[in-house]
Amino acid sequence: MSDIIIVKNRIKEGYRRAGLALAKGDNRFEQHTLTQSQLDALHADPRLSVVLETREGGHPKGLSGNGEDNKTQSEMDNQLVPANLTVEQLKTKLSELAIEFKASSKKEELVALLEAALANGRGK
Repeated sequence: MSDIIIVKNRIKEGYRRAGLALAKGDNRFEQHTLTQSQLDALHADPRLSVVLETREGGHPKGLSGNGEDNKTQSEMDNQLVPANLTVEQLKTKLSELAIEFKASSKKEELVALLEAALANGRGK
């Protein structure tokens, strides 16, 4: 049994945190390759979502516990924030959740903040 840490970066290609340059989208790391301080820094960044995936017997099992052919998790990821929200609607929702953001933030940054908050269980 091995654990994979998935860091979901919705900001931009090359976003840096905890000494890592992250690709846009999912970044997979073997658990033993990250230090506790790196994990703490990744968890503390509200723009990132950190997920632990457990593999038993070489078969990946995601959050649902089903096999790799289960598309439910990826379908859910794509629907966390509706694409048709305006910048003002995003700012309103983030304010309701007490999530800080710059007034000059672009839509993609606001979406990333909201997705990370929803993925981490805030706003439910």
